[in-house]
Amino acid sequence: MKKNSNVVGKRRFLFLLFLIFTTQFSLDAYSQEKKITFSLKTASLKEIISEIRKNSDYDFVYRDVNLESFARRDVAFKDATVEQILTDCLKGTSIGYEINGKTIIIRKQDEKQKEVTVKTITGKVTDEQGNALPGVTVMIKGISLGTATNSDGEYRLEIPGRNDPVLIFSFVGMRTQEVVVGSKTRVDVQLVEDSKTLEGVIVTGIFTKSKESYTGSVTSISAKELKMYRGQNLLATLRNIDPSVNIVTDNALGSNPNLIPEINIRGNSSLPMSVYELNQRASKQLNAPLVIMDGFEISLQKLMDFNDEEIENINILKDASATAIYGSRGANGVIVVTTKAPKAGKLKVFVQGGINIEMPDLSSYDLLNARDKLELERIVGLYDDKNDIVNDRALKEIYYQLYEEVLKGVNTDWLSQPVRTGVGQKYNLRLEGGDQAFRWGVDLSYNSIMGAMKGSKRNTFSGSVTLSYSVKNVIFKNQTGVDVNKGDESKYGTFSNYAVMNPYYRIKDEKGVMYKYYTIKGERQDNPLYNASLNTINQKKYTLIMNDFSSEWNIYNDLRLNARLGLQKQNNTSDYYLPPDHSIFSYTTDSDSYFRKGSYTYKTGENIDVDANVTLSYSKVFRDKHQLYAGFDYSIAQKKDYSYTFKVEGFSDSKLDFIGNALQYEKGGKPYATEDLSRRVGFTGNINYIYNNRYYMDFSFRVDGSSLFGSKNKFAPFWSVGVGWNVHNEKFMAKQNVVNTFRVRGSYGETGSQQFSSYQALSTFQSYTGKRYIVWNGAELMGLGNEKLKWQVTTQINGGVEVELWDGRVSASFDIYRKKTSDLLSRMDLPLANGFSSYVDNVGEVQNNGYEAVLSGYLIRDTRRNIIWSMTAKLAYTKNKVTKLSEAIKKQNEMLVSNGAEINQLLYEGYAQNSIWAVPSLGIDPSTGDEIFLDKDGNITSEWNAVNKRYFGVSEPKYRGNISTYFAWKDFSINLGFAYHWGGQQYNNTLLNKVEVTNDYISKNNVDSRVYKKRWQKPGDVKPYKGYGDIATKATSRFVMDDNVFQFQSASVEYRLRSEWLSNKWKIETVNIGANMSDIFYISSIKRERGTSYPFARRLSLMLSLIF
Repeated sequence: MKKNSNVVGKRRFLFLLFLIFTTQFSLDAYSQEKKITFSLKTASLKEIISEIRKNSDYDFVYRDVNLESFARRDVAFKDATVEQILTDCLKGTSIGYEINGKTIIIRKQDEKQKEVTVKTITGKVTDEQGNALPGVTVMIKGISLGTATNSDGEYRLEIPGRNDPVLIFSFVGMRTQEVVVGSKTRVDVQLVEDSKTLEGVIVTGIFTKSKESYTGSVTSISAKELKMYRGQNLLATLRNIDPSVNIVTDNALGSNPNLIPEINIRGNSSLPMSVYELNQRASKQLNAPLVIMDGFEISLQKLMDFNDEEIENINILKDASATAIYGSRGANGVIVVTTKAPKAGKLKVFVQGGINIEMPDLSSYDLLNARDKLELERIVGLYDDKNDIVNDRALKEIYYQLYEEVLKGVNTDWLSQPVRTGVGQKYNLRLEGGDQAFRWGVDLSYNSIMGAMKGSKRNTFSGSVTLSYSVKNVIFKNQTGVDVNKGDESKYGTFSNYAVMNPYYRIKDEKGVMYKYYTIKGERQDNPLYNASLNTINQKKYTLIMNDFSSEWNIYNDLRLNARLGLQKQNNTSDYYLPPDHSIFSYTTDSDSYFRKGSYTYKTGENIDVDANVTLSYSKVFRDKHQLYAGFDYSIAQKKDYSYTFKVEGFSDSKLDFIGNALQYEKGGKPYATEDLSRRVGFTGNINYIYNNRYYMDFSFRVDGSSLFGSKNKFAPFWSVGVGWNVHNEKFMAKQNVVNTFRVRGSYGETGSQQFSSYQALSTFQSYTGKRYIVWNGAELMGLGNEKLKWQVTTQINGGVEVELWDGRVSASFDIYRKKTSDLLSRMDLPLANGFSSYVDNVGEVQNNGYEAVLSGYLIRDTRRNIIWSMTAKLAYTKNKVTKLSEAIKKQNEMLVSNGAEINQLLYEGYAQNSIWAVPSLGIDPSTGDEIFLDKDGNITSEWNAVNKRYFGVSEPKYRGNISTYFAWKDFSINLGFAYHWGGQQYNNTLLNKVEVTNDYISKNNVDSRVYKKRWQKPGDVKPYKGYGDIATKATSRFVMDDNVFQFQSASVEYRLRSEWLSNKWKIETVNIGANMSDIFYISSIKRERGTSYPFARRLSLMLSLIF
């Protein structure tokens, strides 16, 4: 049955491609052969041309022609072609015409010119990648005569006899180029991108703005930059480019390809609702930015898995002026992604193939080898018992048995067992074509990431079809996409299980049978490789189907109406199976434990999102000095999610991994389900005014209504105002040639956040499932709602300066901001007589201050020899402070401290959210090897007490930045990127968990080499770590260290090959060969184990791209 469905799927896909090609060719033929019928009385030539425009897709260009001189006449045509109409109307006049694609050039026929010798010039116009450029204007300098390139980028032009004629090639987004013809009859031209033109537009996802008048703070990223700084996924790439995009390093999960990272822009604007959530990092996506793709909201997971080859550009909106148009969703910043639109012209094929290599980085681990580990155990006295001679003899036997193993060469490298050099694959296929009326594009991609741990992988298949159709002044666009993703976690479990294994243990016995566990020291210690050899399953999958429809209607030249409708449906499943032979079931001792061995947890769910908006925009220039832009947007959206979870147990055989083979539900368990439904509506207005390209202002206002808010606060107002000054356009700047751009801008506004669950504001009930009265079911109150609950409000002020000098050779920008978020969600205590201990209310406040600076310049910019060398440096500073907390959180702090809790993150007013709190330590006493502390009054004490905890820094660095350099010579280019951060602290858990460990821990586990070399052993030793013993070390300031890091983040090399032989023989226009490496090396001021649950990895990708 599955095979048949695959065949049917392939047939449907082939039929779809056939339909696209057929439609394209049909529309081409239709456009060229379309018959027109009309009649006019005493019509001018202008009126006749206007009638042709109404009834066809042609546009007209006039070259030195006075249409009013044409004598009026009666005309009547029935089923006539455009060519027949023009030929008849222009007969006997001095006016002629030429048809180039969808453009008709009307020009004067000069009889004298006809007698002059005419020279025919042909050629082809391409871009930097060798792609044909249709619609390029080709003019003869000095006279009004020219043509345009066809869909293949080719042109033909007749030049009257002139001395050294010059051709001018111009195209939107490209630098205009002049070429002297001389004696040549063929002139091929390659146009290059005009960076000023491309960077002149800011796409916000709702409105499109000119950068000359944009008051917001934004980082614009081109498709070229995405390739230059490519990371493991798109989120890592954004971090490599802009240091204000902070991906919080997860030291436990390292480079796990299935990890959705914690991300924020300009610091944390929200707080977890309890100290417990803060330490458990349960609210990882609390400060995540909003992500918009082609006008529709998508998830971080979708962005992480998205194919960067399909992206045209990305804009990261940061301040209130930029994000206020998103109202209650914009407080954490907005990432706006614009995908590539199909280009008109002949069929173009882009093919790309490559490999991804993940190489584990274990350089941060410094464990003992077998000989040193056994010697450490002897020094500690693990094989001595002075009080029991029999036990002492037994311990010595164990020691000599292990020593014999060491002499035989046993020194197992456990760290190498679960890791590998993972080799994945990546393929992209893009087809596009069409004409100005109808364009189409098909994108297919497959990306396989094989993680650094054996068995871990993430596979993503994506496909999309884009259709764009123009009818007069209306453009319809529809994009349908499918994403299929599967992520597998490693069967080898947690990496830390291997880091603690003693190196003198063999993996297999002399017969080659793997040890299930070790009991040589009396206590059982499991072999993690045994569980890895079993048929375990830990897998997550999702299938996302999207359809986005949009239309654009140019009502008048100055008035435009856009409408969008987006539908998304995502099905999620996860499977987690532990076979009955798994060692975890060896520790259950219940009477029925035998029948409960083996477990399977299955989760399934569905997310359905509907998003629609209508945007009306007006743009007008008055008296050449006053520019006005006004926009209004109305949007509605609904999100509906549900998930079901089933956990069963009792499998008779490890191979019977189907959930239906289970004996029963887990003991005391039952199916579990959740569901969420939320709706929102938004009204947005924006006005932008520019005076004489010098002074400008921008005002935005939005009202959001959301079902997430309480019944008494359903609608939320948000706004922003910004002003700017283009100093470079002032008269006093006209005569100088140093400063090309000097722009000053500022903004202030309010945005919001609604990052909380759907029913947080409602009182919720749960039906009784096991009790009823006769035939009626009862219900109980689950949670107390708050009808006044509302959105979190972020007020932000931002000031910025942009400078460009010496024709763009040097450029710089600087932004400074203050961001304050109030009405944060927090739990409020209630008297227990209410039946609930707390409810949720808007209480907390957080403040972030910071600045961002960018400096870039060209060290070499030699266009004649095609040599470019540039450097860019970026720096971001962020300081976070909690200014208000609820009484409930304050009480949690007091309770945790009084109970002696060893957590090092607490929430206090006046300190950062990620502050580190520890008991102050004076170090190790050389005479005793014990630690010396300070109490809260500053007195020296030998006792550790949680009430003495003090502030010792912030776990988030205050400064982040990167430095990059780009070098290009002809078709060869190389880019290097380095990252750094400082100004933060980290609590070095390696010292607590692997260095200052007890003797009992040393007996069972391998340890860091500092245990053997740097711990106190005898009076007089000056060592950083205390002596051996059975008393566990507790958290102190000794383990808080300055976190300063320098990282070689990325390196990319590319060579572009263009050859006439390839073009003529194989129709290959361009061949690109590229290599990219990321996370190459990492230097830190802290010596600690990185990637404790999953190792970090270096990455290398090799790519080959062909354009036909």
